[in-house]
Amino acid sequence: MMILWKINMWFTTLLVIVLIPMNLLAQDHNEVKYKFTKTDSSYIFYGSFKIKANPKCLLEIAFRYKHIRALSPDAKEVKLIDQGRDWNQISYTYQKFTFFLNKTVWHRILNEENQRVDFTLLSSENNLSIMPRMISSSGFYQIKQKGDYSIMEYYQQCLLTEVFITKLYLNRAQKEAIKFMHKFSEYTRAYCINSASTDN
Repeated sequence: MMILWKINMWFTTLLVIVLIPMNLLAQDHNEVKYKFTKTDSSYIFYGSFKIKANPKCLLEIAFRYKHIRALSPDAKEVKLIDQGRDWNQISYTYQKFTFFLNKTVWHRILNEENQRVDFTLLSSENNLSIMPRMISSSGFYQIKQKGDYSIMEYYQQCLLTEVFITKLYLNRAQKEAIKFMHKFSEYTRAYCINSASTDN
């Protein structure tokens, strides 16, 4: 009898361990997931969220200048430098830590067939040499279909020069990356879902 009771308790505990996390994950389709890993002078950020929206609309947001500008409200300036049918070059100017200015130029390539936008850092300039400089950075937006939903993925890797405040800079980069993913999720829902409802 005692053995049966222990087997039942073990089986019940196993079900709780297995089923509860599955239920928690399944509760919110809008949940933003992310992972930020860093070394002394580099980081890798991955974020994703699930959305019931047209993949073409999501690609447009990841690629078109008007959306890039709208997704960068904290930037001092966002400029479209040049563009083609499936590529563009965009510069960002950010002011950080009051006196620090950073200007970067990025090249984006749209791959509609693979539902992906790749981006690469072309240049990075700081107004102060004491600030860490971006040596290299690249990443992508990727849309994957899952039933009626799309999984919107964002990935970026970045290598910085090592100076005495690089770790502080990386901590800030982590907060900004997470904040961006939440804004990106909210923006796509407002633009792709609401506009689609209005059109209908």
